Amino acid sequence: MPLVNLDQTAFSDGDPESKICIIGESPTSIEVRLQKPFMGPAGTVLDQCLHAAGIIRRQCYFVTVFPEQVKKNARTGEIKNMDGEVLWNVKGGFSDAGKVAAYGCIEKVAKSGANVIVPLGSTALSLFSSERSILKWRGSILTANNGRKMVPTIHPAAALRGQYLYRHLITHDLRRVRDESTDPEVNLPKRSYIIDPTFDQVIEYLAMCCKQPKIATDIEVFNHQVSCISFAPSPHEAICVPFLAPGMKHRWTEEQETEIWLLIAQILGDPAIMKINQNISFDIGFLLQQNNIITRGPLGDTMIAQHIVYPDFKKGLDMVASIHTREPYWKDDGKLWSKPWVDWEQFWIYNSKDSAVAFDAWNELEKELDDGYRWSYDATMRLLPPVVYMMTRGMLVDKEELRATSERVTAELEAKYAELKEVAEWEFNPKSPKQCQEYFYVTKNIKPYVNRSTGRVTTDDKAMARIVNRYNLREARLVQEIRGLEKLRGTYLEVGIDKDSRIRCSYNLRGTTTGRLSSSQTVFGNGMNMQNLHPEFKSFIVSE
Repeated sequence: MPLVNLDQTAFSDGDPESKICIIGESPTSIEVRLQKPFMGPAGTVLDQCLHAAGIIRRQCYFVTVFPEQVKKNARTGEIKNMDGEVLWNVKGGFSDAGKVAAYGCIEKVAKSGANVIVPLGSTALSLFSSERSILKWRGSILTANNGRKMVPTIHPAAALRGQYLYRHLITHDLRRVRDESTDPEVNLPKRSYIIDPTFDQVIEYLAMCCKQPKIATDIEVFNHQVSCISFAPSPHEAICVPFLAPGMKHRWTEEQETEIWLLIAQILGDPAIMKINQNISFDIGFLLQQNNIITRGPLGDTMIAQHIVYPDFKKGLDMVASIHTREPYWKDDGKLWSKPWVDWEQFWIYNSKDSAVAFDAWNELEKELDDGYRWSYDATMRLLPPVVYMMTRGMLVDKEELRATSERVTAELEAKYAELKEVAEWEFNPKSPKQCQEYFYVTKNIKPYVNRSTGRVTTDDKAMARIVNRYNLREARLVQEIRGLEKLRGTYLEVGIDKDSRIRCSYNLRGTTTGRLSSSQTVFGNGMNMQNLHPEFKSFIVSE
């Protein structure tokens, strides 16, 4: 394929010397006809977001990755040209043909006078970086592969497909673009981390933390123990105190580790020091259960504050940081928590950064809490002591009765499976939607039931109940009974019980969109959702 003639086919609009260069994906049919990018529905959304961000359209230079209209698979994201040739896909990025097609965009951006380039969507992002996940990297201040400052954001077309909230994120990111457009240099927050400290450094730093009014902290857990803990006395610095050394050995002597933990307990137990953390209930509960450390004093939880002020948005620290700090996305580094030996230094930096960034974000979130949301935050945090107590204490379980019931249910299941095999025209798996569809809708020639929410053919419990009511098929009734018994056995009767015969769970103070508590398995893989217990399981709980 010949290289694209830049003067004839590369779509662009505006002054190439503008300080902001916005990079779209490809022109639509409307834009092909008008010979101007961002003139369709997505362009209308972009104009609205630009206006809300304080940017005038004529202040921007617009280009598209592909100069011609393309075909995009809405499900997979794969992009092809009008001849059916693949140009880009999520897994592999640009094909050879795609690189040629995008050559004009690369050249136009290179010749522009922009201080900041703004890729819209994953395709444009991957043209100027090695990343392809726009929802992770949106809002981050980055250096593009051509050396330019870059702030990617979501393509406005995504806000037309049932994701209206994306408009707010796009507007937020464009405000950042506006501020960054005055200077071509990338100036990120300056943070210093002590990640491989000596024992004396640890003691000196923790002693200093004992005198601070606020401390951000974060733990990383490996093999049911704290592998490292970080402390940040400000958003600008932090220390990571490791308890594991390369080779998976103990980092300190027994005497040294004891002294370190006593200082940590002093910091966390001091009621005069505010503790800042993302999802603080997890850290407090874990340290109490595993290390007998009681945390006291005021608490600043960035996750809780985010959910109160912005209930419709995600509340992970990556989202919190993208809105309230200038720290670029870093959370993929956290994948090392289960295998820190891959890169100890990166793992320790990650731990330190979580504390420093949480401190940074809390400083901004606290201002918003004081703008009418403080009462809700305080009410939520008052739940923390009893919730931590419940997570730590757990409930005593009659394991013998539980075992006996599990054996009885297993015997019932075996009988149900045997009966289904006997009455069915052919043997099928009642837990397989595909096999159930084939049996009831093909073999039995029953009109398929469709899930109204998804529009797909279904053999869920409602469909089985309708088949039972209308056709009185024993096979459908047995499928229902088997599925119910399998859920009882798998979810409740085979649940992980701790060694002290207690069942515990992990609570999230604002684990739902409505703001109520949620519960789940513990970090050790035991327990379950304790808010939706099967009636039969309640008989195994021993009152104390």
